[in-house]
Amino acid sequence: MKLYKILIVGILTFISFNTLAQQNSTVPAEIWMCELNQGYSMDDVRKVSSDVQKFAKQNDMKSGQWIFTTFMGDMNPNGFALMTAWTDFSTMGNGFQDFFLGGEGDKIFSQWLKVASCSERNLVLVENTFNSMN
Repeated sequence: MKLYKILIVGILTFISFNTLAQQNSTVPAEIWMCELNQGYSMDDVRKVSSDVQKFAKQNDMKSGQWIFTTFMGDMNPNGFALMTAWTDFSTMGNGFQDFFLGGEGDKIFSQWLKVASCSERNLVLVENTFNSMN
C-alpha cells in the first residue's frame, strides 16, 4: 500500500493540471486513499464522482476530480485514490461548507460511504512544475 501511495502522489502532480490547464501554479486538493466495499465496483465510484460534478456545476464551483488505480507494482484490485482539486482555497472552502455543512452533499456522501472505505484523507497542495501533454 505504501508504494501505491507514493505512485499516486507522484502521478497526481504530473497529470492533474492537464485538465485545470494552469501552468506553473499550485492549487489545493483533497486525496482519499480507499478500497471498494464488497459488492461495489469502480463504476459506482464513477457514479458518485458524476454526482459530485453535478453539485459543482450547480454551485458554479471550478474544480476537477481524478481516480487513480495501479496497473503495476503493489497491486490491490480494490484499492484506489480519489483526488479533488480546486482553483483556490476560497473555492475549496465554499465547496466544503456547502457539501459537508450545508447539507447539499448529504445524499452523495451517504452513497460514497456505501461504495468505499477510506483509510486516509489528506489535504495537499498540488504544484504543476511543467505540462507538455497538450
